[in-house]
Amino acid sequence: MKKYILLLVIFISALGIAQPPHGDRDKERRMNKEKIHALAVAYITEQLELTPDEATKFWPVFNELREKRQQLERNKKSLIREMESKFESLTDTDATLYIKKITDLENQIHESTYEKNSGDIIKIIGAKRFLKLMKAEMDFRRKMLREYKNRKGRGRP
Repeated sequence: MKKYILLLVIFISALGIAQPPHGDRDKERRMNKEKIHALAVAYITEQLELTPDEATKFWPVFNELREKRQQLERNKKSLIREMESKFESLTDTDATLYIKKITDLENQIHESTYEKNSGDIIKIIGAKRFLKLMKAEMDFRRKMLREYKNRKGRGRP
């Protein structure tokens, strides 16, 4: 019996040591996010066949639109979390205000799409390559999801 308890204690201790501290997980997530962004940039640049001059004009506009959209998405998630934390004490008036705020954010998100802001991008890369951009983004997302599913299926995180 003592052997089993000792083995159990050693096993539990090993699990605790094997887990990285939370700070390392955040750092790892950030690094993974940066890797994915770098892969996306490389993939899109290759698919659009951007010249160096076009790339220096294209990426700032593209990244600005992407960042604006991501910020709006973060604001929406934050608002939803705020609403969830106060849900039990919400009055109908408060609920109506949250609905209006969330709807406004969703409209802003919709307005911040590349398609709605296509004029600036089309001036840089042209209409045909803009269509290639839309396809390249979709293909990259599909490729990343497939990779994630394959890794998850093999027992990798």
